Amino acid sequence: MKTLQWILIALLTCAGQALAGPVAPQVQSGWLIWIFCAFGALILVAQLIPGMVLLGSMLRGLYRPSPGSRESSPS
Repeated sequence: MKTLQWILIALLTCAGQALAGPVAPQVQSGWLIWIFCAFGALILVAQLIPGMVLLGSMLRGLYRPSPGSRESSPS
């Protein structure tokens, strides 16, 4: 059991040095990336508006009293 612990300690200490490599330089985003992001946002907004209208209609229908639930007074 002690041998396994020492092997694991040795592997973990060596792995830390291997993972700490140099950082790659950052790449500047081109204007095509910005157009793609804007197009995705446009699709998101275009789907959000009908969804909100549908949600409002659903909530209005849920909380509106149904016509058959009104109690009629005897005449």
